[in-house]
Amino acid sequence: MRRASERGHRVLFVDTGPFFGRRVADVIRRRAKLVSLLDVIRPVDRTATLATLATVNLFPWGHRNPFTNGLNNWLNALNIKRVGRHLPGAVVLWIYDPCCGSMIGACGEDMAAYDCVDDYPSLVFYSSAEKALARAGDRAAGTRSAVVFTTTSTLFQRHTALNPNVHLVGNVGDYTHFEDAVDRSTAASDVTSLPRPVIGFAGRFMTGKIDFTLIDATARRHSDWTVLLIGPADDEALPELEQLTRLDNVFWLGHRPYEGLPRYVAAFDVGLCPYQWNDWMRGGFPLKVYEYLAAGKPIVASGNPDLEGLAPDVVLARGPDEFVAAIEEALRQRSPKDVERRRRLARQNTWESRTERVLELTQERLGS
Repeated sequence: MRRASERGHRVLFVDTGPFFGRRVADVIRRRAKLVSLLDVIRPVDRTATLATLATVNLFPWGHRNPFTNGLNNWLNALNIKRVGRHLPGAVVLWIYDPCCGSMIGACGEDMAAYDCVDDYPSLVFYSSAEKALARAGDRAAGTRSAVVFTTTSTLFQRHTALNPNVHLVGNVGDYTHFEDAVDRSTAASDVTSLPRPVIGFAGRFMTGKIDFTLIDATARRHSDWTVLLIGPADDEALPELEQLTRLDNVFWLGHRPYEGLPRYVAAFDVGLCPYQWNDWMRGGFPLKVYEYLAAGKPIVASGNPDLEGLAPDVVLARGPDEFVAAIEEALRQRSPKDVERRRRLARQNTWESRTERVLELTQERLGS
């Protein structure tokens, strides 16, 4: 949306915040002024190219209960319509959260676009009620939108059964943010002394997402490799991580700010995407693929069949044996020619290129 605004489009970004009661509790806990609660109804700067609008979720359980979800959507649709009528030109309602599907047609928009970037009904951390609501919202948004964008072939196949105007426009990476990570001398000081080769992963550690057996096999079968893990962990994943870090060649550094993340990727010799083979991972294309490639790193991955088309720069493996063998081969593919080929591929898949494509397709639908 930021890149759309840079192209001259007026963007009103609606921040789907928490239940209003939580906001009240937070204000009381922080002993902040109650007037801060008025942030959700303060007027929007209608002259700004990119402005934000907070939602007013007055009713609890909005992502679990269809009735309260509908009430919150109705209230927020009225607010969006109030602000949107003052915006120039055609108004496009752009939806990421499928639980907002019922807002389509109620915001005064000229058309709706559903940007489906994940398989929400398959999120393992969702309760059964949340999955049911996400499934219904995903279907409603996919059916009622004028155009649907999907990031994986799994999502594309699902939505083409609902809507004739579905496009596969994959996830991409921030090339400029990671391009300097091709130079290992830019690596952060706390990882420069680690023994090479460094086999690295940067991301969130979650059960149902990360296949810890692949990381364990990588570290145990090659004690001469350093396994470097960067990123926060959910409570459920902590026992697995703690067991891994008992190995002498495994280092977990925890969360690092995104701004400084390239300095850790710079230390990698091979980048990992060690995901589980499940519905959730098949439906979500990992952003880190093109981030690693921007840094010229070879990638060994699992969990998403769409990555198979990126060989030889991304090798898709099933099971520990294939995974470790793929890393061994990746370590042999680090010539300057290999590095430049990966960076060229990353330059073709940036947020700029994705923004241009989805805006082009949206404009076509508006003009039809």
